[in-house]
Amino acid sequence: MGMKQETSSDRVRLEGGRYQRDPRKTTASGHPLVTIVTIALNKKAGLGRTAESVKKQMYDNIEHIVIDGGSTDGSVDLLRSLDDSIDHWISEPDSGIAAAFNKGIGLANGDLVAFLNAGDWYEPDAVAAICQAYVQHPGSDVICGAIRLRNPDSSALVCLSDPSRVEEESSVYHPAVFVKRSAFTNIGMFDEHYLYAMDYELMLRFKRRGAKFLSITAVIANMNLDGVSYKHWYSGLSEVRQARAVYFPSYDVLIRHWIAVIKNLAARTLKMTGLSGVYRFYWYNRNESIRKHS
Repeated sequence: MGMKQETSSDRVRLEGGRYQRDPRKTTASGHPLVTIVTIALNKKAGLGRTAESVKKQMYDNIEHIVIDGGSTDGSVDLLRSLDDSIDHWISEPDSGIAAAFNKGIGLANGDLVAFLNAGDWYEPDAVAAICQAYVQHPGSDVICGAIRLRNPDSSALVCLSDPSRVEEESSVYHPAVFVKRSAFTNIGMFDEHYLYAMDYELMLRFKRRGAKFLSITAVIANMNLDGVSYKHWYSGLSEVRQARAVYFPSYDVLIRHWIAVIKNLAARTLKMTGLSGVYRFYWYNRNESIRKHS
């Protein structure tokens, strides 16, 4: 139902969703349209959870777009079954995460655009909290909140976003970030040369170009620590280093890179040796400092 198929010699494109038969959603006064872009590749179980969390949002003016990279695990069948709740979905091979993000931006109609990957999920009041902040501060280009990181042992850690430190480190977490769509037009979209740290490069570029950040302390999204960025953490930090090298002296870039590597290794060691409480204490103090200055 509502599905189109295009074939060529090198790809198959499947497409569906409510927009195949219903009018596109629009913004109402004081009630901005929010586009949530979900990218996926062979993440059927996680995709279902993500879609359900979007469906259950307490805010109702939401456009959900799913960009699937040509999954073969039954994800397309799931998308077909969700045709009445997802506004637009596409399944076709693509060139990677950043390309999928950009495809979603190109399809977005919302005043704000967010990125919730398959497997991640929102708190029920997440979009409502972001939109309340946006309506109160309409000059904001980026609104970000806290993220709850879930470890394999089911323990969780809340991390507050800290836009003031974007130029020094990765301190804003993309599942909890909402970007004004016009900012992509003015500053640019994701750099498709990056495989892991495309979200950091974008936030750094926004910061350097004068985008206005607004941070709230509400927990917006949940993410399991089993994704690409967690598994390929060193490659991700190397790309953070690459992004910072565009703007900062080489000595500063090198020092901050190795500080980040040491912190990451220390955190992993503490978890493996049963001393995760030390890591949690560090994050508690960091969060409290952010709250005091927010």
